[in-house]
Amino acid sequence: MSTSRPSVTIVAGGYAARISLRGGQLLSLTSQDPVTGSAQNLIVPAEQTAGAFAGAVLAPWPNRVVKASYVYDESTYQLPVNEEATGAALHGLLHDVDLAVQYQRESEVHLAGVIEPSEGYPFRLEAVLVYRVAGQLGLTTTLSTRYAPQDDEEGAETAPFGAGFHPYLTAGDAPLRTCRLRLPATTVAKTKANGKVVGSHAVSGDLDLTDGPLLAGLNIDHAYTNLPEGGWSAELMHGPSGFMVRMIADTPWAQVYTGQAIGGAGVAVEPMTCPPNAFNSGRDLITLEPGTWHRVGYSLEAFRL
Repeated sequence: MSTSRPSVTIVAGGYAARISLRGGQLLSLTSQDPVTGSAQNLIVPAEQTAGAFAGAVLAPWPNRVVKASYVYDESTYQLPVNEEATGAALHGLLHDVDLAVQYQRESEVHLAGVIEPSEGYPFRLEAVLVYRVAGQLGLTTTLSTRYAPQDDEEGAETAPFGAGFHPYLTAGDAPLRTCRLRLPATTVAKTKANGKVVGSHAVSGDLDLTDGPLLAGLNIDHAYTNLPEGGWSAELMHGPSGFMVRMIADTPWAQVYTGQAIGGAGVAVEPMTCPPNAFNSGRDLITLEPGTWHRVGYSLEAFRL
């Protein structure tokens, strides 16, 4: 994922977001601090996180497909391996698709593109990605996707699908060890290194984020579920400065990763419609019917407590 490709910037209400036309990657997001008057980072800028999928939009699957292989509708498909250490297919295909600007104004941009059929994923998907910023809402992001086989294709009746987002949160670049993270999830998945889910258990110890523990010394790379129905929020808080970043989403899953691969510069909180390896397990897997839109999104905002 390159951060040097063409991008667009939207601004409003003290917020500024820069978005790549390659996959709709969120390259940076800042807010104007009312105390210092300076722009503060809400996410770790993508240019500082080469290869870490920072700000990527994850579709048609988030997280991993084990051994990059899956069975759907009695057919077996082999995806390209893009995580050599595990042999998995990681974070979908949209991140490699060039998107076009459908509509743009100062505070909003609509991007559109097509995930073309391939040997490993022979389903044609149309995607529309909308980013908006506003003083009262921060950044809102919506991904709309539909299965759109062409008239001359002998496509399957439905397409397997999942989606997610991959921002690395930062409280104005404060050291992560001095921050707290709250996530109201009560269950965490037990997975192997390749992404295969082998069980789940109630959150406890270092994996319990319900009361917003200090992140110092924590090493988390886990998928959480049993989030509040109807929507949830995650807060990254830096107590000494009172700076807080809040994410709001309504997905049934969220991956949390404490950013060891990027030197702990930020914590990834990834809203996901399904768990890792859902293409094989079928758990919370979405089946897209031709012409029917699926929508998922999240928002980010900053506060000074």
